[in-house]
Amino acid sequence: MSGAESEIVKLASVTLTRDKQDRIEPEFGRYASATNYVIKVILKEHFPSGSKTLEHVREDFSNRFDKREQYLRDVVKTAWVEVGRHRRLAEIVSSMRNKPPVFKEGRMILSHPIVRVQEKGLNLETQDRNTIPIPFDKPSRNRAASQLHELATGRKKQGRVRMTWIREGYMTIDIRMDI
Repeated sequence: MSGAESEIVKLASVTLTRDKQDRIEPEFGRYASATNYVIKVILKEHFPSGSKTLEHVREDFSNRFDKREQYLRDVVKTAWVEVGRHRRLAEIVSSMRNKPPVFKEGRMILSHPIVRVQEKGLNLETQDRNTIPIPFDKPSRNRAASQLHELATGRKKQGRVRMTWIREGYMTIDIRMDI
C-alpha cells in the first residue's frame, strides 16, 4: 500500500499502571516468540508467499501460541516483512549475511479485531479474550483528535497498529489509517 492511500497517526500512551504493564509485557514476548517461530519455518521450508506459510503453520501455531486467525495473519505478515528487511540489509552489511533474521521483543503490529482504536485510547484483546484498555496521553490525543474522530465514526478505516513498548511504563502507538 503506498503512502498516498494511507496515513499514519503517531500517538503515545499514558504511563501504564503496574497491573497493566504486567498484563501487557507477556503479550509482547508471546508476539516476538510467535514471529521468530514463523521466521524459522519460512527459512526452513523456503515458502514463496505468505499464503503458503499460513496454510503450513496454522495448526501448529494454534496449539503453541494463539488460536485467533487474525493473530496468525498479523504474525505471518510481520515475519515476512522482517525476512525481507534482513535480506535487504544483508546485501549491505556483510556481518548479517550468515545470520538468520530475528524479531526483537518490544514491538507488536496487530490489526482490527485484536486492537480496537477509540477516541480516548485503544483496547488490546489478549489471548485469553480479556481486554486491556490503553489510554492515549492528552497532548498526542489532542494533536490527532480529528483523525481519531474519523476512525471512531467509521469514515476512515483502521489498518494495522504498531505498538512499541518503552521500558519506562508507556508505549508509542502508530495507527495506519486507510483513506
